[in-house]
Amino acid sequence: MTYPALRWWMRAITRTYLIGLFRVVGAENVPRKGPLIICPSHSATLDPPLVPAFTPRSDSWSMAKSEYFRGGLVEFLFRQYHAFPVVRHTADRNAIRQSFDLLKAGHALIMYPEGTRVESGVLATPEPGAGFIAQNAACPVVAVGLSGTRECLPKGAHWPRRTPVTITFGKPFLVTSRRPDGARISHQEAADAIIKGLNGAIGSKRVTYDFARQMDGATEIKCSQFGDNIIAHMQ
Repeated sequence: MTYPALRWWMRAITRTYLIGLFRVVGAENVPRKGPLIICPSHSATLDPPLVPAFTPRSDSWSMAKSEYFRGGLVEFLFRQYHAFPVVRHTADRNAIRQSFDLLKAGHALIMYPEGTRVESGVLATPEPGAGFIAQNAACPVVAVGLSGTRECLPKGAHWPRRTPVTITFGKPFLVTSRRPDGARISHQEAADAIIKGLNGAIGSKRVTYDFARQMDGATEIKCSQFGDNIIAHMQ
C-alpha cells in the first residue's frame, strides 16, 4: 500500500465518519513546493495520521517515536506512511541527519515540537531540537493547530466519537539564528518561537518571543508581553 493510497484512505474515512463536523482551515498557507517544516500540536493519538493526510503536500515525511519501529506490521505501516524513527528527548543524530537530507531534497518534514503527546491539551515546553532544525534548515515553518482530536479519540477509547475536529494551518514563518542586534538566539528560544506559531494556529495566548518573521513581505513580528496577553505589532 503506497503513501498516496494511505493518505486517500485516511481522508476518505475522516470525511465520511465526521461528515459535517470536520474542517480544514488555512490549507492555502502551505507552500506547495520546496523545503518546509510542518509543526503540529499534539494532544491525541489521531494527530499523527491526520496531519499527513490533510497536508497539501504529497512529499511529506513524519518523525515518529522509535517505539513504533520494532518490526512487524506496525513498523511496516509507519514506514509506508512516510514515517521514520526518532528517539525522543535525545539528540538523535540519525533522525536529525535524515531530517536535513529530506529538507535539502526539497521535501516537507512533519515534526512535533513538544516531542510527545500532551494529553492535557495545553501546549508544553518544546524540545530544543525543533529549534535547532528550523534554524539550520533556514526554510519556512508552518504551525498546525489541531482541535477536537482529543475529544474524538480520548485516551483508552477503542472507537472514535463523532465530535467537531478542525485542522488549522498557520502562515509560514522563518526562525532566525540571531536578533537584529546580532545577539544569538538559542535553540530553545527558537523552539519557543515555533510554539508562538502554534499559539496563533490554535488561538491560545502564551508568552512568546520577537524573532519569528512572517513570510508575507518578510515583515518582522515584535511581541510585547502584558500579563498573559501577547500583542503582535506588524511593521
